[in-house]
Amino acid sequence: MPDNVNIRPEAQATNQNATITPTRICYQMSTTNKSFLNMHYLLKSMGIQNNRFFLALLDPDLAGISPFDPNLSFMMKQKVLREVTNNFWYFIREVVRIPTQGVPGGVPFGLHRANLAMYFCMMYNLDVFEEIPRQLGKTIAAVIRYLWIYNFGTSYSEISFLNKKLVDSKLNLSRLKEIRSLLPTYLQMDQTFTENGKKIKGRDTVEFIHNINNSNEIKASASAKSEVLAASLLRGRTLPLLWADEWAFIPFNMTIFINAVPAIKTAKMNAAKMGKPYGILLTTTAGMLTTQEGVAANEMRKDATKFHERWYDLTYNQIMEIINANLKSNFVYIKFNYQQLGKDERWFASACKDMLWNWSEIRREILLEWRESSENCPFTNEELETIKNYCREPVDSKLIMNKYILNIYNNQIPLRPDYVPKYPPIIGVDVSGGYYHDSSALTIVDSRTTEVIADFQDNSISPIDLARFIYEVVHRYYPNAVINVERNGGYGASVIAKLLETDLKPNLYFEIKDRIIEEKNDGIRVVKKKQKTKVFGLDSSKDKRDLLIEILRERVQYHKDKFVSPNLHDEMQHMETKRNGKVEHSSTSHDDQVFSYLMALYVWYEGVELRERYNIQKSAIKTDDDIDEPINNVVDNNSPIIEEIEFIQRDKDDETANMINVLKQGSGILLKDFIMRERKKEEEAFKLLMQNKAVVRAVAQNNGITEDEINQIYNTGKTIPDSVLNSFNTMDGETDFMQNDEYAIARNILSQLETYERSSMR
Repeated sequence: MPDNVNIRPEAQATNQNATITPTRICYQMSTTNKSFLNMHYLLKSMGIQNNRFFLALLDPDLAGISPFDPNLSFMMKQKVLREVTNNFWYFIREVVRIPTQGVPGGVPFGLHRANLAMYFCMMYNLDVFEEIPRQLGKTIAAVIRYLWIYNFGTSYSEISFLNKKLVDSKLNLSRLKEIRSLLPTYLQMDQTFTENGKKIKGRDTVEFIHNINNSNEIKASASAKSEVLAASLLRGRTLPLLWADEWAFIPFNMTIFINAVPAIKTAKMNAAKMGKPYGILLTTTAGMLTTQEGVAANEMRKDATKFHERWYDLTYNQIMEIINANLKSNFVYIKFNYQQLGKDERWFASACKDMLWNWSEIRREILLEWRESSENCPFTNEELETIKNYCREPVDSKLIMNKYILNIYNNQIPLRPDYVPKYPPIIGVDVSGGYYHDSSALTIVDSRTTEVIADFQDNSISPIDLARFIYEVVHRYYPNAVINVERNGGYGASVIAKLLETDLKPNLYFEIKDRIIEEKNDGIRVVKKKQKTKVFGLDSSKDKRDLLIEILRERVQYHKDKFVSPNLHDEMQHMETKRNGKVEHSSTSHDDQVFSYLMALYVWYEGVELRERYNIQKSAIKTDDDIDEPINNVVDNNSPIIEEIEFIQRDKDDETANMINVLKQGSGILLKDFIMRERKKEEEAFKLLMQNKAVVRAVAQNNGITEDEINQIYNTGKTIPDSVLNSFNTMDGETDFMQNDEYAIARNILSQLETYERSSMR
């Protein structure tokens, strides 16, 4: 066996349609396609265990063998053909070449996170909605997958290519033919021979292609010019495989889809019985929400189940459990931005230059913004743009209950020695009924900085599962977190009720309120009996909602850098101020993540007894303007600097505590007045000590004056000489008042007394 080929005997076949299921799977670590090795190391660094399935090699004899070697023996060609037929990963890794101008024979296929996710889902025959920026290969990746299916993956199947115009559909078919022409001749499968040795080729036009070896067909379909034509475009055709490119720009796309579904569903069921590939692939950039097709595509996108790379560690049944829990859509939504696909800001600038800096197009096609401007948005474009610039993709993710993803934006929060967060996080929860109209959302905020550190959103999770989700998140990662649940429509109350049955009851936020527990009629009037009650969570009353919106406005004004989560930005840019003054989501958007965020912030801004109940010690938080340079280090007398010092020094010695107390006493008055007040205290302390004759003798001797002079000062009320109060440390004519209080003067005079006593003993 060649070197650099690792064996994992327990591995399963990488292609569920393979006719041969090997008992051993190798991993071709010697591949010359570096993009596959880089992907292996990337997934490994992300903590994904199944991080090299795309390096699979079923036949170890092929390690180090080039499929393009002109001297390859007939037996080795047979081995390559069998490997390609049963191992799609080998096909794209070692065989496929991409046409590139100036490079004869093309270049190897480059694997990145988006096309890997798409291929992974398509190999499980899942319906996929993929969205990545233009120029990053989504079309070529789809063409390659359908080329493999057309040549090797199935037989007697029809594949339909659909696009916004027929010319674009024909272009995609032309790309497939061009890539096929770069395969080794024995893998092109474009001809066959009769028993008499006569060469036969399949039918081939600009709109249609037929494989003479397996009877597969690909047809480029025209777009519909009317809704009537759209309804009949794909109706009645046996289509187990459909690819619609630029889905958000295909006129009457929803009409086409709805009318094609019955025939597609039947064809998919037949393909599943035969173990053949099937499924729908929709690829697009962000659409325009001012068009019917853009709105329809956006709804499909939002309803789909979001793909996550943690799925690579799940079994097929676990993935299907996640998808089947979404009763609104069978689609899996795959989205990656240009940074996630390995492109830097120089690439972005170059792409913008190619698009002539047309920001409307750049936002859609590069930044993937499904955006409809609203004149009634409560936030300005500048505010939203600034928030977006501070947003970042999750640095980590946690798979909860083997189906739900918690996005982590900061996994470096300070911990105590027992690995519990040093500053208790605050968890805000907005609950829906799990019926797909809205989503249940959760946002976790750092109680020290108020920055978002994690979030979660799902439109199918039930209140019971949401309570379990919260329980697991808190126990595994944030055991001292404070949980604030919105009590809306009974769903929030049911989540609270479930959590109250667990050991998380001390973590639940509550307020003390008067509740009517009994109504009694005394024959004249109704008497209502009230009782002080712990009310867990937050009631969604109008007053509370107005308060939450006011908190949101202040956060946008002063703390744009702390939103962090792209989910928050996406919802905020579609919020509207209604005619009645109510601020909420538009008719085509949601605001669940925003209000879960506000549930957490309510605790920080309006919560009572936070330190006593939850050990949350509120300190100053920096605003956006903290980057500005102060003038001459002037600090407002009423600034929270004392609280900052007290927070930092809370575990220090008593002397530090005494100095902080002095600072607190001087809050709100001028420095000159404060010094005079402290000087008066010192003189009072001096007069008190002067009642002791031993002290009088000590002070007189130490300062070179007589006892009579001391008594004269004391009796006439004259100012105490500075030579006596030599504990004063002056600097530029000002007194260091932190060292000059009644304790300081007392310590000084007692020191003089000790000196006098020692000299007397001599």
